[in-house]
Amino acid sequence: MDYILNREALAASELIYDGCQEQPVDLDINLPDYCPDIQRILKCQVYPHVVSRGVTGDRLELEGTYTVKVLYLDSGGKAVRCCDASENFTATINLKQNADNARVTAFTRVEYINCRAASPRRLDIHGSFSLCAKVTAQEVSDIVSNIGGDDVEQQKKVISVNKMVGHGQQQFSVDEILELGQGKPPADNLIRTDAFAMVQDVKVSLNKLLVTGEVYVKILYSSSEDEASPEAMEYAIPFNQMLDCEGASDDCMSDVQIEVVGIDVVIKNDYSGDKIFFDVQIKMFATAAVYMSSENTVVTDAYSKKYEMNLAYKQKSFDNLVSLENDSYLMKTSLNSEEDTITKVLDIWNEMSTVNAAVENGQIQYKGKVNLCVLALNGDNQPFYFERLADFEYSRPYANADENLRCAANALVGGISYRLTGTGVDVKVELKLNASVSRQENMKMITDATADETKPRAQDKTAALSIYYADPGESLWNIARDYCTSVEAIKLENDLAGEFVENRGMLLIPM
Repeated sequence: MDYILNREALAASELIYDGCQEQPVDLDINLPDYCPDIQRILKCQVYPHVVSRGVTGDRLELEGTYTVKVLYLDSGGKAVRCCDASENFTATINLKQNADNARVTAFTRVEYINCRAASPRRLDIHGSFSLCAKVTAQEVSDIVSNIGGDDVEQQKKVISVNKMVGHGQQQFSVDEILELGQGKPPADNLIRTDAFAMVQDVKVSLNKLLVTGEVYVKILYSSSEDEASPEAMEYAIPFNQMLDCEGASDDCMSDVQIEVVGIDVVIKNDYSGDKIFFDVQIKMFATAAVYMSSENTVVTDAYSKKYEMNLAYKQKSFDNLVSLENDSYLMKTSLNSEEDTITKVLDIWNEMSTVNAAVENGQIQYKGKVNLCVLALNGDNQPFYFERLADFEYSRPYANADENLRCAANALVGGISYRLTGTGVDVKVELKLNASVSRQENMKMITDATADETKPRAQDKTAALSIYYADPGESLWNIARDYCTSVEAIKLENDLAGEFVENRGMLLIPM
């Protein structure tokens, strides 16, 4: 006998790919004519950025650029100079299946970089970085939400799912003319430029996201004055950007990440010829996803009170987004140079931050590292460079924690302040931490149900009630199935509320 099966569509996120692929860095850099000769290399680093990402069939395609920057001392040994070179890259990663309309998040990780001065005017650079990506697709499954039949008892579960209903990505730029601060000497050469973006608010409307935030720019430059130390300027530039996100509506939860993928700075003169302006173009890449909460009813088990029942099952696993967390933490640490005495700090910055997050014992816990880079003067008034890894930990209460929660976290260094001490530098680092918390759902659900009318179930019709001696913790569902009755009938007869037997004792089973 066939039953009428009511079905619902369950849309859940499925992780298609989560991995990394290494990309080589091989460059020979000849210094341009305006750069002085190299006496000593202070710092060499590669800065890779993914500027395009997409899935075609079962292939993930990534495109981007990497820039190698070298800080060095010129032939006089007193002035810090910078040279750089950029290259484009492409990468293709094979996926385990087709992933049309998938969301792609990508980031880079520097593995190593070696820099050698082959001559005072030529640099030989070798290294590698990893392209890391996550590809998430929406998988839609038909689930049985009800089995029609007077003889059928069903065990149902209502599941709440935050399903991704839309996603988008977009590149845009922020352009600004920035002026040197009062009393700052005119700029002659750029030594180091850096920028990062912070999202402050997201307004969701029909198929659109209005993102407001600020991009923070730091410029380290040298003036034309002899023996002058480098000067630093910091700026905060507000931005508003409308992002296309098909499927967005005002009742959605949004997740927007914005990355700076390039910064171009050109020194400009004022009307009198003084170099007091910076013409800045910042290239940004935004990725966005919107989620909507829905409820689905799933039949997880069933039996017939009249016949043996044939049930087909499917095991379903998926990640269900629970919440998006944003936190701030002020990390304090001390940095010491093992080789030189620090008489003046020229600049401190971060080039790498890693973080892991977990929900345990009612707390969300962040643990990570930041790599702090220090450019300073020694006792001979000569610039030198060192870097240190610093650990951080932060935790706070998290409601509704359970064992199945998983976190994907990111850390952004917002600002760095420092104070020179007798033995080193005391540093305060403002960390912006965010985590997406998801629950892994594992469920056995029914996909088909029929009754075998050739196998009727034996029912005791000699009495209206049977007596059953139950142990604590026994399932009323299993007892009802064995006696061809219903859980509700047992509850009503014995004045019970829960789904399990609480105390050892006698139960009256309606027949």
